[in-house]
Amino acid sequence: MSDHLSAAQRDELEAALREQRARLLERGRLAVEDANVEPLDLQEQAAGEVAKRDQLLVSGMDRARLAEVEAALGRVADGTYGECEETGEPIPFARLRAEPTTRYTVEALEILESEQARAKNVARDRGDAGY
Repeated sequence: MSDHLSAAQRDELEAALREQRARLLERGRLAVEDANVEPLDLQEQAAGEVAKRDQLLVSGMDRARLAEVEAALGRVADGTYGECEETGEPIPFARLRAEPTTRYTVEALEILESEQARAKNVARDRGDAGY
């Protein structure tokens, strides 16, 4: 793990990641339980369909977030947590505290986003439909 973090900072960040993972898994468990409730009438059935649609949207976001949390915990385990994946530079503790799953320094993220925007513009200018 990156040497720029103290043991207390690493522990705090790992605990935050584990708490997020537990919360996301619990939300997923509750969603499955709610989906198994049988509606009593057409109004409840319609409300249930809307709730299922909304739950699919949320569960998709939750799955993506859970994947990010699991990846961050993997970096904790392999000793690379807190290092920018693009530059290898240390990610400041304040940034990790604000977003424990972050993989990049602010500077590296800005460069990546700029490159992605440029690639989109080039694709759009060429008329590529897949941008």
